[in-house]
Amino acid sequence: MVEQPEASDRSTPASPGAALKDAEPVLLRLAERLCGNTADAKDLVQDTFLRALPIPPEVRNVRGWLTTILHRLFIDHCRANTRRPSHEPISDQHEYVTLLEPPGPEPAWTRITVADIRNAADALDPVYRDVYLLHTFEHLSYDEIARQLGIQRVTVGTRLNRARKKLRKVLMARFAPEDKP
Repeated sequence: MVEQPEASDRSTPASPGAALKDAEPVLLRLAERLCGNTADAKDLVQDTFLRALPIPPEVRNVRGWLTTILHRLFIDHCRANTRRPSHEPISDQHEYVTLLEPPGPEPAWTRITVADIRNAADALDPVYRDVYLLHTFEHLSYDEIARQLGIQRVTVGTRLNRARKKLRKVLMARFAPEDKP
């Protein structure tokens, strides 16, 4: 009868070269998911192998160990890229064009006042209006509103969300920019 190798024996191939060869397809797939392209993924796997060699003898799960190294290298590369200044040349012409262009129309929301919001809220159904006014103008918490109105806390959130959507429609209808001929 042939003995089956134990689980720890399966994860540790006989030689470091065999371990790297067995792990390479898995690492490449993971790196492609992380990087988004094959070229960067291959570079990341290569960096992982360089960092991993020589494989310490106490490592039992070589593939897991390599995966951890790959993931940490990817995070290090992302952090380095966010800190690195952009090398794109600044176009002086672009600056002048944006300075000379007349500003576009103001967004509609900049013309809305607190009084407009209160007037629009008065048009809401009482179940939505009460929750909205208590939260927005009285600054009550969901729990306080629920106790005051005798409703569930989750109902407060639902009604508040629906009130905001209805108010947005009402206010945008009133303050939307006029169509130009």
